[in-house]
Amino acid sequence: MENKKPNKKNDIDLLPLISKMISQGNYIFLTHAKKRLKDRNITDLEVLEILENNNWNRKRNKSKDTYTPGYQDWNYCIEGNDIDGLKIRVIISFDSNLMLIITVIRISESE
Repeated sequence: MENKKPNKKNDIDLLPLISKMISQGNYIFLTHAKKRLKDRNITDLEVLEILENNNWNRKRNKSKDTYTPGYQDWNYCIEGNDIDGLKIRVIISFDSNLMLIITVIRISESE
C-alpha cells in the first residue's frame, strides 16, 4: 500500500500546535537532537524557548521544510536566537501525539 504524502501545515496551524505540544509535555528530543545539543553547546531550554516563541524571535523557514516518503508528517524548520543572540535552527516533526525534535543547528547570519 502506498503512503499518501501528508498536507504541509501552514503557520496558522503549525505554530499554535508547537506551543500546545510543549505546554502539554508532548514532545521528545530524538537521540540525534540530544547529541547535537551537546556537540553544539545548546540547552534543551533554549530550544524550547525558541519553539514556544518565549523570546519573540521565532521564525519559520519554509524553504528548509522537507518531506521524506513513508513518514507521518513533514519536517518543519523553526529558527530563533539563543540567550546570547546566536541563531539556532530546529527541525521538528509530528508522530501520533508527539512533537519530535529531530535536530538542532547553529547557523551563521549569512544563511
